[in-house]
Amino acid sequence: MRCSCISQTHPHLPFLLQTPLLDDPVFIHPSSVLFKELPEFVVYQEIVETTKMYMKGVSTVDMQWIPVLLPSYCQFDKPLEEPPPTYCPEKGRMLCHRASVFYRVGWPLPAVQVDFPEGLDCYKHFARVLLEGQVFPKLASYKGCLLSSPSTMLKTWARLQPRTESLLRALVAKKANCRDALLVAWSKNPKYLLTEYLEWLPQAVHADVEKAWPPTGDH
Repeated sequence: MRCSCISQTHPHLPFLLQTPLLDDPVFIHPSSVLFKELPEFVVYQEIVETTKMYMKGVSTVDMQWIPVLLPSYCQFDKPLEEPPPTYCPEKGRMLCHRASVFYRVGWPLPAVQVDFPEGLDCYKHFARVLLEGQVFPKLASYKGCLLSSPSTMLKTWARLQPRTESLLRALVAKKANCRDALLVAWSKNPKYLLTEYLEWLPQAVHADVEKAWPPTGDH
């Protein structure tokens, strides 16, 4: 099944549609219940050619489904700053909103929430929510003790603070940009990330953190 979009360039042909794989226009057959509705996006089972090329087995598609169900057919823009990226406790991953265009025809699609793309920014956002205690609730009790705000990880001047660079390098080294990756790293080395995390805390709480490391009890 392929997605189609009603052409905006042929107002004299109100039932004309475009498909991503055909250069010629196609039509919704007059016998279809969708003939008068003119949905913006549809899927179809096959093309039947008579006097014109008609779509058969046509169904309406919510355009927000397309980038979620067919991401490989979409070209995504960079993650939007608003709404800001968020952590998904169910997935254990960072999510963001991204607009996209569909396939070679370049149909614009609305921004939808998807997994944050691979890259350094994903590690920065994951480091932020890790420090906030969103990933492992045990760390939330130390949020008020942090020597810098977790949002520092996202600042353009973050590299000026050694603790931000240390944490970022440690996460990148183990490709730990999600909860599952951290759990794997800790299964191999229970002390992983401890030194880097302690750089964010005053000396007075170091002993307590070391005793309870890794903080995986209530994720």
